Amino acid sequence: MTHTAPVTIEQERHELEADGGQATGRGGERRRGGLVGRALRTFAGLLAVVASILVVGAQPAAAHPPTGSVYVWASDVRVRTCQSTTCSLATNERLTRVRVQAYCQMDNGAAGRVTDGPYTNTYWVQVITPGRTLGWISAVYVSGGSNNSPVPGAPVDGPSDPTIDCEFI
Repeated sequence: MTHTAPVTIEQERHELEADGGQATGRGGERRRGGLVGRALRTFAGLLAVVASILVVGAQPAAAHPPTGSVYVWASDVRVRTCQSTTCSLATNERLTRVRVQAYCQMDNGAAGRVTDGPYTNTYWVQVITPGRTLGWISAVYVSGGSNNSPVPGAPVDGPSDPTIDCEFI
């Protein structure tokens, strides 16, 4: 088996011009497709690469679209990967007095309790940050709720409503 160097488009064009528009191989044999065929194969390969990148980078679809928004009243609220302060950060972005999209909220019991001054809450809200990161914030930092209860603006994932499901991330 012999190895030949790859042919550039400029070399291909030069060979076609020198051969009167007839595509021939390095040994003089006739090739099919010529410059147009090569361009189509290159384009098809490029499309395949782009499609594979899109499929690999795709995220799982949400159980439901964000159905509301909540207002974060506090400063520098951290966004977590799950419903506890022991969970890692979902992003370095911190939320400060901003309205964000909300998917849902759920009660994480004593394990999820956050207390800040007179406020305490075991509920966590799944949000999309302004930087487009999906994560969780404690409901203690969301306006409108009472201690240890859900906040207005996001559906509650609980046994009473099986259509709300926060557990897809």
